[in-house]
Amino acid sequence: MACLYLMRPQLERIHVIFANPGKHYPELLATVAKARALCPNWHEVRTDRDEQWSRNGLPADVVPVDWTAAGQALSSFKPVKVQSYIACCFENIGGPLLAKTQALGCRKIIRGQRSSESRRSVAKNGDAFNGITFVHPIEDWSARQVLDYLREQMGELPAHYALDHSSMDCYDCTAFADHSLDRVRYMRENHPILFFDYRDKLERLSAAIQEPFSHYQRIRREAA
Repeated sequence: MACLYLMRPQLERIHVIFANPGKHYPELLATVAKARALCPNWHEVRTDRDEQWSRNGLPADVVPVDWTAAGQALSSFKPVKVQSYIACCFENIGGPLLAKTQALGCRKIIRGQRSSESRRSVAKNGDAFNGITFVHPIEDWSARQVLDYLREQMGELPAHYALDHSSMDCYDCTAFADHSLDRVRYMRENHPILFFDYRDKLERLSAAIQEPFSHYQRIRREAA
């Protein structure tokens, strides 16, 4: 949103692309509607996230190899599949966005990436890959600077902007555990039906992670 407001004078000649995996919180969709109203050249890319999960499993920060799709082909069928959050985000968001960018013939990609973020692309402002230059207007901004700027532009910030995991892309995402505690509390209070769906997936993922970890615990006790 900060990039949109910064680029507002030039939006007539900028394509704005939104990847929609179909699992957004209502709050996020309301923010997207505000963004769409600003953009003459708006493109929504729909992705089938449920189908991708059915093939590859629940996204996780810790991936037990034998519980991945490839691992189960070599070992045995498990109650649930697990994939890395990197693969999940790329297939459902990053990859489709890049494909749409290339289809439109764009040579620059403007992104709201910041250097202080815990997870970010290796590309920096001005870097070029495969004929595409990355432009990061707020690369050196702090999170506080972003929120202060948006408050000036929007008047009042959406409530979910106070959350650590403020993008709220997929309500049932089982990854990014280190940034999800306040989001889960928020969901339990404001969206109980979504919360119970998330909790069911979280329990199944946790069981998958604990199974191989228990073997390491036994070995560690023996080796102590």
